[in-house]
Amino acid sequence: MKRTEIRQLFAAPESFDGAEVTVCGWVRTIRDSKAIGFIELNDGTFFKNLQIVFEDGAIENFKEVCKIGVGSSITCRGTLVETP
Repeated sequence: MKRTEIRQLFAAPESFDGAEVTVCGWVRTIRDSKAIGFIELNDGTFFKNLQIVFEDGAIENFKEVCKIGVGSSITCRGTLVETP
């Protein structure tokens, strides 16, 4: 597992588009609906947060992830998709 810093993602987003990355950091906010959830993650390397999107059915532990508290330290692995 090679960790990618959030500042690297914001510095050169085009080089990570569609790539699988692993990020670690602290949960700033978390919210969910019935089948989709959002986590704002920060690792202290950059002022902006990274938004993690997770879907029921796409991950096995959707309900457990929804229970993560603000301030928790987590590791996420997934495909980076740059939005316009």
